[in-house]
Amino acid sequence: MSRTSRTGGFAEVLRSSPYRRLLSVRLASQLGDGAFQAGLASFVLFNPTEAPTAPLVAGALSVAVLPFTVVGPFAGVLLDRWSRQRVLLVSNLVRVVLVTLVAGVVLAGGGAFTGGVLVALYVLVLATLTVNRFLLAGLGAALPKTVPARLLVPANSITPTLGTGAFGTGFGLGLLVRLLVGAAPSTDAAVLLLAGGLFLTAALLALRIDRRALGPDERTAASSTEAVAAVLRGLREGAVHVWHRPAARNAIAVVGAHRFAFGLSTIATFLLARGYLSDDVDVGLGILGLAGGAAAAGALLAAAATPTATRWLGALPGRRRFGLGGLDAWVAAALLVAAGVEALYTLGVAVWSLTAGALVLGLCGQVVKIAADTHVQTGVLESVRGRAFAFYDVVFNAAFILAAALGALVIPDDGYSRLLYGAIAALYLVTGLSYVRVTRRAGPVAREGRPGRVAQE
Repeated sequence: MSRTSRTGGFAEVLRSSPYRRLLSVRLASQLGDGAFQAGLASFVLFNPTEAPTAPLVAGALSVAVLPFTVVGPFAGVLLDRWSRQRVLLVSNLVRVVLVTLVAGVVLAGGGAFTGGVLVALYVLVLATLTVNRFLLAGLGAALPKTVPARLLVPANSITPTLGTGAFGTGFGLGLLVRLLVGAAPSTDAAVLLLAGGLFLTAALLALRIDRRALGPDERTAASSTEAVAAVLRGLREGAVHVWHRPAARNAIAVVGAHRFAFGLSTIATFLLARGYLSDDVDVGLGILGLAGGAAAAGALLAAAATPTATRWLGALPGRRRFGLGGLDAWVAAALLVAAGVEALYTLGVAVWSLTAGALVLGLCGQVVKIAADTHVQTGVLESVRGRAFAFYDVVFNAAFILAAALGALVIPDDGYSRLLYGAIAALYLVTGLSYVRVTRRAGPVAREGRPGRVAQE
C-alpha cells in the first residue's frame, strides 16, 4: 500500500509549499470572517434591547448572503483575467478599511437601531461581504494550481473544512469576548477590530505567493471594463459549460437543495437559541455558540473521513454502494443521514439534541461541499473555471436567500415547528434519492475525462 493510500493523500497535499501558502491565507481570512460575523450577530441579533423575530433574522442573514449571489458573476469573469494572488491581497486590505468603518458605526449607534445607524450598517456590511465573496471565489479557483489533480479530493477535504473550522473558531472567539466582557457597543466594536487585524494578517500572508502562481494561465485581450460588461455572458457560459458536465451539474444541484434546507435550519437555530430554548440573551448566545462549534467540529470530521470513506465505498460491490462511485455514494449517504436528524427534531428540541444534531449536520453538509468542489474543479476546463465557480456560487447563495425569504414567512418567532423540520427532512430525503437516481443514470459518462477519477473511485 502506498504512502498516499495510507494517509488519504493528506500528507502529500500538505507537503506542497504553494498549497500551504494558499491555505494560510484562507485560514486567516476565515478567522476574520468568523469574528466579523460574531460582532454583527451580537449587535443585531443578540442586542439586549431588541428581541429577534423571524423576519429580522431572515433579513440579517439575507444581507450577509446577498453579495455572494450578486458578485459571483463578476468574480468569475474577472478571476479569469486578473492575477488571483492580487485578488487575495487587495480584497483583504479593502476589508480592513471597511470593517474599521463598521466598528465606528456600531460605536456611534450606541446600541440603538435608529434608521441612520441601520442604513449605514447595512451598506458597509454589504460592501464588506461583497469583497469577501470575491475573495472566496478566488481561493476556490486558485486551489487547483497548488496541487496535482489526483490530490484534489484530499485537498478539498482539508481546505474548505479547515476554513469552516477557522470561521467557527473566529466566531467562537468573538462570542467569548462578548460573554467575558459583557454586552456593550464597545465590546462589539472591539470584536470587529479583531476581525480587521485578522484580515490584515491574511493580506500579509498573500504577499508570500508569487503574483503569477495562482493563475489564470492566459490573459484575454479584453480590458477589465469590457470584462465587466460581459458578466452576464460569462455567467451564461459557465452555466452552459456546467450543464454539459453531468458530474458537476448534479453536484451543484445537490448543493443548492442542501443550502435551501440549511438556510431554513439556520434561521430556526438563531430563534431557538433566543426564544424556544431560552429567553436570556447571554444564555441564548451560549447555545448558539455550542451549536456553531458542534457544526464546525462536524465539518472537521468530514475532512478527516471523506478520503477514507470514499475509497472504502468505492471498493464495495456496486449494489452495496447504490451503484455509484465512492465519492457519490458518500454524498448520498450523508444526505440520508441528514434527513434522519431533521426527522428526529420533529419529536422535540433540547440544547443537547440541537448540539448533537449540529455536529452530524455539519459533517453531512461538508461532505456535500467537498464532493461538489471536487466535481466542479475536475469536471470543467481551466479556461472557464472562474465562470463555472461563479455559477456554482450563485446557486449556492441564491438557495440560501430563497430559504430566508420563505423562513421569514413560515418560521415562528420562537424557532420551533414540527412541520418545518418534517419538511426539511423530506427535502433531504428526496434530494438523496434523486442524486442516486440521476448519478446512476449518467453512469460512466458523468465521470469521463475527470482528472480526479481514480482518486474518487
